[in-house]
Amino acid sequence: DGDVVERCLTAVNALASYHFKERLGGRGGLGSQVMESEGSNGKLQESISSHFLRLLLQLLLFEDFRMELAGSAADALLPLLFCEQELYQRLVHELLEKEQNPTVKSRLALAFHNLTSSNNLSSTLDRPNRQKFRKNLRVFLGEVSGFMQIK
Repeated sequence: DGDVVERCLTAVNALASYHFKERLGGRGGLGSQVMESEGSNGKLQESISSHFLRLLLQLLLFEDFRMELAGSAADALLPLLFCEQELYQRLVHELLEKEQNPTVKSRLALAFHNLTSSNNLSSTLDRPNRQKFRKNLRVFLGEVSGFMQIK
């Protein structure tokens, strides 16, 4: 249900934004909150922001994602990217390494690069930066929809 997904994305945005702002202020944020998720070799403990980043990327790239939710997804994804930059880079690298087709791999790498680099994004959560990232995510989803499972 689109309404439920929208509300969940809003909640993730609120949690991730809080965590980012707290960490920016030198505090722990949600750092002590840990999730247990099923890894390839058993249980894996990770921060709540790492968990949400993995889930959101999974939703955007491999699930039945509705484009009208792109703005809410962008708002949730941006603070997660700020908080979990290393994990994001590792997940992108793993995804690219799995891709066998060199053309698709190149297009995907460029799309991921542009997602976080286009429109002079800064490391803030202010309204202009969020609007830039929303545009970047819509472009990203449009570019990769031809070779990923985006609907």
